[in-house]
Amino acid sequence: MYVREMVRGFKIWGITLAAPTVRALLFASVFGFVIDRPGVTMGGLPFLDFLLPGLVAVAALERSFQSSAFSIVYDKNEGIFTDIAMLPLTPGEIVIGYAAASVSASLIVGAVVWAALLPIGGVMPQAPMTLIFFVAAGALMVGLFSQITGLWAHKWDYLESVQTFIFLPFVFLSGVFFSIDELSTGAQPFARANPVFYIVDGIRFSLTGRADADPWTGAGVCLGVIAILWLVVYRLFASGYRMKS
Repeated sequence: MYVREMVRGFKIWGITLAAPTVRALLFASVFGFVIDRPGVTMGGLPFLDFLLPGLVAVAALERSFQSSAFSIVYDKNEGIFTDIAMLPLTPGEIVIGYAAASVSASLIVGAVVWAALLPIGGVMPQAPMTLIFFVAAGALMVGLFSQITGLWAHKWDYLESVQTFIFLPFVFLSGVFFSIDELSTGAQPFARANPVFYIVDGIRFSLTGRADADPWTGAGVCLGVIAILWLVVYRLFASGYRMKS
């Protein structure tokens, strides 16, 4: 099942690899041309140094969301998703299959985007293992959420609505383009309540050594959210939620 999901995702490499890489390069080029100037900083870093880790995070997390959710909805539309319920796999093994594919795809996309951004101003990771942890944890968190979305969504427009009105706002308001410390005192608690913030902040810390929150706190939040989402997804598959509809 894992191999099936990986092959399916990277058959359309133009969408899964090339598209996020080109988009990250466009963001970096536009923001670099318009904003990046000597003396212009964000969060104590030159603006471009601050921005690029966020672009890597966005690409990795978006691939994780698309991996499971798009696969499940596609199978539903093709009328073959009910076959998942007939596989000789436990609900936990099904969840692991989808989740492992999401994490693997995110690590690959994140690495490709980071490599593409290196000539523009990217940096070598200051904490490589921490970087792998936060990318994998973020991918697992979003991948589990995408499984919930895929099970709930009957059609593509349901999936697109979740991506547009829930997933993308959480990602883009997580500190990709701005430091949380730049927000007003009243707005900061809401920003810090966003679990995606800790993923983006952890990736930025791993690459630059600079963070808005304590990385250990971020790791704890990520693991806690992952545990909750895992229980929810497991329960949905165990109960056969919308698997035969």
